[in-house]
This record gives sequence, structure tokens and C-alpha cells, in this order.
Amino acid sequence: MTAHDDAPGGGPSAGPSAAPPPPRAGRWTWDPHQRLRDAIDRARSPEFHLPEKVRFEMRRKVLHVLTAVLAVPLLLLLPFYVAFTLAVTGILVVSLTWGIERKRIPAELKGPLHEPLAEVLQKTRRPHEDFPWSPVLYTLSLIIIGVAHQFFGLSWAIAFGAYAILGIGDAASALVGVAYGRRKLAWNRKKSAEGTLAGLVAGFLAGVVMASVPYAFAGLVIPPLILPVVLVGATAGALAETIPNVEDNFVVPLAAAAAMWAAALALGVPLP
Repeated sequence: MTAHDDAPGGGPSAGPSAAPPPPRAGRWTWDPHQRLRDAIDRARSPEFHLPEKVRFEMRRKVLHVLTAVLAVPLLLLLPFYVAFTLAVTGILVVSLTWGIERKRIPAELKGPLHEPLAEVLQKTRRPHEDFPWSPVLYTLSLIIIGVAHQFFGLSWAIAFGAYAILGIGDAASALVGVAYGRRKLAWNRKKSAEGTLAGLVAGFLAGVVMASVPYAFAGLVIPPLILPVVLVGATAGALAETIPNVEDNFVVPLAAAAAMWAAALALGVPLP
């Protein structure tokens, strides 16, 4: 009996099952586990790395996103004066840390968080910056919008939408612009069409989500007209971010909030 003969009884020969034959040459197969392992190996490879300018922008924008997102529950759950005090305290702590690092304030005033905070400021400060205007003006713009709610009736839906356009939209604009920006804007060669478009889209999507939070928190139906309102704000924020020689962390949320407020009034959108 040869290896190809049947066993007695006409059935196939007994024994352990043979391994499946290898795929034919040129046949495409999908192995998700192997694909995942390959991706991890590529990420660990010494040849794989993000450019330093992209990693620098990522460090800055992570802080921006966290600040904008954390502002929402704080303002919804805490009394306004408490949230206001926390924001002002943050500005003072950042300024104090900078003063100590520049030896303009006695080092004896160092607190327990001075060293990690100083390291964060150092790693997220642009080369031409001395005083950390970026986080200070970023927080100040959030304070101004909060004050507009408290004393001038600006809806939290508009305020939170503006926070999202700043935190998410501006972050997307910077990261996409640095990594993929090719078509420079005529009025600002430091900005690109790709980054501006990315900021508009991301700001719109995040703005819709954040603007919906006050409606959900109050148990109200989210009006469909909130979509064009946020789109107007995201467009205003994306364009404000391209203005030359301005601090975008300050002008973007203010432009977005003002545009959304005007659009909501013009369209008669019910605001919580």
C-alpha cells in the first residue's frame, strides 16, 4: 500500500490531521493579528519617528484640548465664581512659575508642582516666546466667554461650542498644517489651506458635540438649526486663526463665539 492508498474499508487513512496547505502564490489573505503585530513592529522600529515639529505641536495641543474639555464639566457643575477663581489661579501660577525660572521672583516661593510645571512650559514654549503668553491668553479667552455668559446672557451652548472650536479645531489645524500643509495661504504664508480646512471640519464636529451638552444637561431637544450655527462659528474660528501676527489662542474662541451668537439670534435658535 502506498502513501496514497486508502486504508482498509475504503476510508481515508487514519492519523493526525495534516496542516492546511499554504496559500497559492499571489493569493491575498487577511490576518488581522499579523497586521497588528506588523504595525507594532514598525512603530518600534528606530526608523519610525514623527518629526520634531509635529511632536512639539502635539505637546502643545494636548494641553489645549484638555483645558477646553475640562472647562465644560467645571462650568456646569461648579458655581461660576469657583470656576472663575480656578482659571485666574491658573494664570497666576503660570506667571509665577515663569517669574521664578527667570529669576525675577524669589525661588523660595516655589511650590511642590513648580518643577513639573516649569518643564511643561519649557517643552511647549515656542522658540521666539519668553513669557508664556499662549496658555495665559488661552485661559483668558475662556474667562471672557464665561463672563459673557454670566453677565451678558451668552448661552453655554455657544460658549462650549467656542471652546471646542478652539481646543479641537485649532489643534487639528496646527497638526495637519505642520504635517501635511502644502498650499500656503496668500495672506499668511505660515498657514496652509490643508490645515485651515482640517481646523474647520474638526471644529465643526467637536463644536456640535460640545454645543449639544447644555441641551442634554437641561433635558431639552437639540434643535437642528444648531448645525448651521456651529458651522458659522467654526468658519469664523478657522479664518481668525489665519490672521497674521495675532495670538490665535485668544482671537479664535472670541471670533467663533461672536459669530455663533449672531447666527443663533438671526436664525431664532432656542438656546439653553
